[in-house]
Amino acid sequence: MRKILFLMILCAGAMSLPAQAKPPKPDPSHPAKSHKCVPHAVGYRASGELVSVSLTQTAGAATPQRGDDRYSGSITVNVTKANHHAPKGNQTYPLADVRVKFRDKDHNQVPDQPQAGDPVKLSGKITKLSKKCDQSGFTATVTVRKVDFKHPKPPKH
Repeated sequence: MRKILFLMILCAGAMSLPAQAKPPKPDPSHPAKSHKCVPHAVGYRASGELVSVSLTQTAGAATPQRGDDRYSGSITVNVTKANHHAPKGNQTYPLADVRVKFRDKDHNQVPDQPQAGDPVKLSGKITKLSKKCDQSGFTATVTVRKVDFKHPKPPKH
């Protein structure tokens, strides 16, 4: 009987206490300038024919593996295919410590040097602004991450 009486008093006391209200959350502060008009990097892929190339090896020369080789210099490509981020036509790209993949057409374990007219694929990042932002005074920055030289396909008979 004492237990039931004690529980009833405890429940009545709990119901009589006022509920604790949480303070309202403050509204988030909004930035003064829209984040949409800040340049951001987007990926791109481009392919076309090699016009000219000037490369020097900057890393990985001391190892037999080709996976750690990096090259710097410049490459000029007549871009024929590109996704919606990359420009087409004759483009010159500066390269700085970029992965370059050379092909071995004659299978003598020595990668062939690329020649003008060889197919080439590029991938990297390009800075963009939103379409709704003021484009005046903005120039896109292109950063090449990887270059892949191919061999031209043999002519069809």
